[in-house]
Amino acid sequence: MAEKFEIRTTAERYIHNDLSNCAHWFQTTMNKKFEDGNLDGCGLDMMAALVFAAFSVEAKVNFVGFKVLENGWPERANLREKIDLLLRVLPLDFEWGNRPLQTIADLKRFRDTLAHGKPEIIDKTEISNVEPEVWDALKSQWEKRVSREFVNLCREDEKVLWKALLDAADIPIDKTLTIGGHDLTVIR
Repeated sequence: MAEKFEIRTTAERYIHNDLSNCAHWFQTTMNKKFEDGNLDGCGLDMMAALVFAAFSVEAKVNFVGFKVLENGWPERANLREKIDLLLRVLPLDFEWGNRPLQTIADLKRFRDTLAHGKPEIIDKTEISNVEPEVWDALKSQWEKRVSREFVNLCREDEKVLWKALLDAADIPIDKTLTIGGHDLTVIR
């Protein structure tokens, strides 16, 4: 008789860890480039840090919401609606006009601009008494948010929000980590 195997897999996979790690990697890479004075590709590192920070924030909000409300968590709601719900059910004292939520809202707008990219057509003529920096005219609106300061601000405020959410929901940090394993039993 051929052997059979009973395999039991258990896992709790939390993508917010991976997304946050990606944002951290690109933020660290960006900051090192500024410190070293070698800014090659730094704009791309900043963009990547911001995009992954935006993904990380939403995944962290989803994690806490799922833990607090379980099946009552509105997965398809937008980020603002989700945060507003958490502000109602958890003892948090944040307002959208102040940090960290203002930063998170700015980050979300940046992410949405990239995710739903549309052409931007500009056709204007100006007379100036000084020679302009013509390359600035080629910058898109979203590029104005791509800066070292904004990346670092977003990451800082993401951490503030994350800590506040975990504290308010009484979720220990070790319960936010991906865990899992396998058991293998040979059946004869």
